Amino acid sequence: FMLIIFIGLSLLISLYFGCICDECSYPKLSIKIVLYIRFQIKLNSVFKLDTSTLLYIKVMIKALGIKKILKYFYLVFFTILLSSCIAEKKLNVIFILTDDQGWGDLGVTGNPYLKTPNIDQLANKGALFTSFYVGPVCSPTRAEILTGRYHPKSGVYSTSQGGERIDLDETLLPEYFQENGYATGAFGKWHNGQQHPYHPNARGFDEFYGYCSGHLGSYFDADLEHNGTFVRSKGYLTDVLTNKALTFIEENQNNPFFVFLPLNTPHSPMQVPDKWWNKFKDIDLNESMSEVEKNHTRAAYAMIENIDWNVGKIIEKLEALNISKNTLVVFLGDNGPNGNRWNDSLKGIKGSTDEGGVKSSLIMYLPGKIKKAEISQLSGSIDLAPTLIDLANIESFEHNMDGISLSSFLKGNKSQNNRALFQHWFGNVSVRIPTFRLDKDNILYNIDLDPKQLKPIENKRLKDSLINLKQEWIDEVLSQTPKIDKRPIPITGNNKLISVLPARDARLHGDKIKRSNRWPNDSFLFEWDSNDSYAYWPVEVEKSGYYEVSVYCTTSNEAKGTKILVYADDDFVSTEIVDVFDPSLRGFEHDRVIRNESYVKDFKKVDLPNIYLEKGSIEIKLKKQSRGDVHGIDFKMLVLSSLIDL
Repeated sequence: FMLIIFIGLSLLISLYFGCICDECSYPKLSIKIVLYIRFQIKLNSVFKLDTSTLLYIKVMIKALGIKKILKYFYLVFFTILLSSCIAEKKLNVIFILTDDQGWGDLGVTGNPYLKTPNIDQLANKGALFTSFYVGPVCSPTRAEILTGRYHPKSGVYSTSQGGERIDLDETLLPEYFQENGYATGAFGKWHNGQQHPYHPNARGFDEFYGYCSGHLGSYFDADLEHNGTFVRSKGYLTDVLTNKALTFIEENQNNPFFVFLPLNTPHSPMQVPDKWWNKFKDIDLNESMSEVEKNHTRAAYAMIENIDWNVGKIIEKLEALNISKNTLVVFLGDNGPNGNRWNDSLKGIKGSTDEGGVKSSLIMYLPGKIKKAEISQLSGSIDLAPTLIDLANIESFEHNMDGISLSSFLKGNKSQNNRALFQHWFGNVSVRIPTFRLDKDNILYNIDLDPKQLKPIENKRLKDSLINLKQEWIDEVLSQTPKIDKRPIPITGNNKLISVLPARDARLHGDKIKRSNRWPNDSFLFEWDSNDSYAYWPVEVEKSGYYEVSVYCTTSNEAKGTKILVYADDDFVSTEIVDVFDPSLRGFEHDRVIRNESYVKDFKKVDLPNIYLEKGSIEIKLKKQSRGDVHGIDFKMLVLSSLIDL
């Protein structure tokens, strides 16, 4: 009789407080507590409670005894239930960002060649944004996601040589979560700065496993870093990164967590295991393209189906841990497709500010909270930070963001926010408003009727208005991009960290030293034929003191005996290369298509004597002294490590 009365009261209390969290819903909690008290079933074998509630139950049982608790159950249980509601779990967030996967690269958006059942399920059971826009390339989109601001405002203007770095006065999305008690982890491609304090571990992530450059030269057994330590992974990189994220999720299943999973594919090099490649290697694409372009597309599709398989693993893990209903999953591509493949008739690919270069498939999935919907509200990458902060109920932040929260649209708001979004890359700016796009050449198109942007329309009043709006944005936003980037590379004085000066960020003096590729990311220096040519880096030393110095290089037999010199302004240290280390290039053995990027090779660490660095702005130079103008030394990076006792 008392049990029936109690359950009834609990249901009324549940309705009154409106608790929606399954883990602490009043009816379930009430029944479980009664089962415990009546039948002495162990608490930890029945359900999980927050620590304060569990302690309260045990103290009351010990102090009053079971009979008195049953006698005064209405007071005791009301307190327990109220404390459980107050301790409702925070929302977990998993943000999956793919690299070079366009709007048309999913089954749910109509691709006739792909099968992506796991990602499609997220869209079919959650929210698919059908008018969502990102930047034309990698770093700008990532900066806008992390800051909620247009990328030029945060200091990002390029994808390498320091132009990918987000200014240090910006507060990033993971920092808000970290400050609010979340465990934060990033697994994959960062691409917004490598040296501390630009490094992900210094910008809100407790755990980082991945790479900071724009891309890698090999997706099998890749050279990565784990919280600042160099490591080599084992296996196919997309699988490795997903598994690292799954481990982090499992370790933090009882804590709120924010997981950022910026995957490496389908960005080139076009490498994918046979299991996925074999499905597409002979497929007829029915497209008018060269055989090289067809194989590129086949590889991209194979990589995307591998991504889908990994997304399925994430959903399975959430369900197995019974946390799916409290975990928001966000899925997004960072720009248009990296090739002329099927893209729903949209004009442009990656790098373009036209529709096909910047339209992406944002999916948000939260079982029981986000209902199935196709949301047509014009939205973009600048909206993600304010949206996630809003959904997680994080209040303590300064709202200087350009984006808006999309949470009302996830709750069923059908009214449209009439706004303009701007896409920019290397001086090209286009403007998107509902229905229309003004392109980089100030040509106006009705995108609803003409997604290929083939038929310019004449509407002088609208066109002039958008041209003026574009110019205002250029004057306000692009004026914040300096013509010369004066931000030096920081050299940390923290003896637990390292400062990396990679070949991709080096400035080159003389014409007898080259990068291995015209794209600096993942490149190395080679054909270093003259002692008069050298590499240098403008740096800012945080603390005066001695620093360990090492270079990663290869040496041919003819270069044996060459001296390597590292200068700090006029002071220098040096060492003579005495060992030959000349491995072959690798990476091509896994390529499905001849690549444009550098191949990779292994580099040997060579230690130099310690060097004294004065605090402040200096120039680090890397020079060589060889007998005659001989090459044979290739260079990957220079590493400095402080010896200062903090």
